[in-house]
Amino acid sequence: MKKGVTQRILPRTGTKTSSRTQSLGSPLSGPYILTPSPSRLLPRRITNSELDSNHLLDICDGNEDWLLAETVTNQDERIQGIRYITVDLISKLTKQDNLAFVRSLNLAITKSGEKKFKFIENLEKCERLQVLNISHNVIEKIEKLEKLNKLRELHLCNNRISKIEGLEHMANLQLLNLSSNNIEHVPMWLPKKLRSLRTLNLQQNKISSLQDVSRLKPLKNLIELSVAENPVSNLPHYRLFLVFHLRSLETLDEQPISQEERDQAHQRFHMEEIERLEQDLEFCMAEMDRLQREKAAAVEELERQERLLELQHLKSLQDQQYQTQQKQELDTKTELLKQKTLELTRACQKQYELEQELAFQKIDAKFEPYPYYPDHELEASSSPGESAYIGKAQHKRNLVVLDGTQIHQGASAVHTERDNPRQDLCTASFLDWSLEHNKAEEHLQQLHREIEEAEQQVLRAGEELRLFEDTLSQKKVRDTNLSLLLSTS
Repeated sequence: MKKGVTQRILPRTGTKTSSRTQSLGSPLSGPYILTPSPSRLLPRRITNSELDSNHLLDICDGNEDWLLAETVTNQDERIQGIRYITVDLISKLTKQDNLAFVRSLNLAITKSGEKKFKFIENLEKCERLQVLNISHNVIEKIEKLEKLNKLRELHLCNNRISKIEGLEHMANLQLLNLSSNNIEHVPMWLPKKLRSLRTLNLQQNKISSLQDVSRLKPLKNLIELSVAENPVSNLPHYRLFLVFHLRSLETLDEQPISQEERDQAHQRFHMEEIERLEQDLEFCMAEMDRLQREKAAAVEELERQERLLELQHLKSLQDQQYQTQQKQELDTKTELLKQKTLELTRACQKQYELEQELAFQKIDAKFEPYPYYPDHELEASSSPGESAYIGKAQHKRNLVVLDGTQIHQGASAVHTERDNPRQDLCTASFLDWSLEHNKAEEHLQQLHREIEEAEQQVLRAGEELRLFEDTLSQKKVRDTNLSLLLSTS
């Protein structure tokens, strides 16, 4: 948008002289023509048909000595309308159906009152585009140009751009025109990404720092630069400063740089540059010393960590060895426990068999008839009665009296021990049975003791197994805590 222009026209000579843009704080609310009168000057408003916003006023009056024409327009004047960049529009302007063959595209608005573009869009298919002109619009952001890798010229003057962005991929860009925008800073990435840049126009922006402009120093191919009508251009010696720092420049603000200017710039800034370089060197040395100290501290810390890791590794090996040993002991005790359990099972089975045998012996003792002693006087009588029960004991008892009782209490005294040899045989059998019974009881008691000992061993083995499991769980918890401590450190 153009600002208001104050113009003084001399009627006699017909020459015109234009001055700087009038401030927006002017008391005039709109464009006026001030015509002198014998009594006073009365303002007369110019109609829209009489005023062209893109050109200076040309008013001449031969009857007056002078005539002052002043126009004031609002920078943020109301936009007539917004247009959008579409594929059909590009095809219509370039007369190309296949946008991949388009090499030059002009979207600049030159006529007043036309709708303007606000967004950059739908240019992805123009992969071979080399020249793009979107000047004199209301674009606020540079965007959606990632596919235009072959672009060589980009014109974005007279827009509303406030930040240089979206151009990081344009390594082939040679001309960039961003004049008459709202740019305040030159980004750090620009000299690193746009290495082919030869012409840069930043005229009529809001750049206020020489350091921003000096960031262009790495651009060895930059030969033309325009930063006029920026706040930075009002600084003293700004031209000499840029000439000194940007050695590749041939034209600055549309004026060629002479050798005399280069000599003046060198005489003016070379000492300051040397001092700055010395300061930078001192800073770099201090930074290097700091980095060396940090490196030494880091190396020491690394060595400490390595020693700690070695200790932890050694401890881990010891723990693994201890775990292996404990596992072997556990396996041995488990095998021993299995053997003892098997022996206990066998002893219980043997005890059960002996108890069963003892029970059968007692049953046989109850139902065993007394032995038959024939009476010579009653030989003719009937045979003695026998019990119908047949014992199930493995050894058939031949005794009739248990625990030293008298044999035949009612027997006749006539049959004495000398006269009855069968009585001696019964006594001997009873003694044998008593000895066998005593041995069986002793063996049973021995089995009871062995069973109790086996049970005690089983209990001890279970207690040791439980203690070992507790030790393993504590070890796992300790290893987990140690690994967490190492990871956090």
